[in-house]
Amino acid sequence: MMKKTIISLGIIFTLSACGNSEPPVNIEAYNKINGWGVKYVEVKVSAIVDEAVVKDIIVNRGNCTASSSAGIPKTLKFGESVLVPFLAPCEASQVDVVTDKGDWTETYQ
Repeated sequence: MMKKTIISLGIIFTLSACGNSEPPVNIEAYNKINGWGVKYVEVKVSAIVDEAVVKDIIVNRGNCTASSSAGIPKTLKFGESVLVPFLAPCEASQVDVVTDKGDWTETYQ
């Protein structure tokens, strides 16, 4: 029984060590002001791995709406990026990026 427990723990430890805790993308948010003085956001997501699929970008837990020309989902190769505008009024406090390699969150103040 003890041998099975040790083997099971070893397998669990090995599998958990295989997880990638580094995001496959770099996330940048730009708070801007349009010509009417209303705040809006642009989010730039850049691949920092060989390939990543950006499935969704969520600003402020869905309280900001992406432009209809967002271009998501998007497959990015290393160094490529996608710039997604969000409709005004909006100022980024939190950006969630959903990829094929996991979900990643950045917060801003």
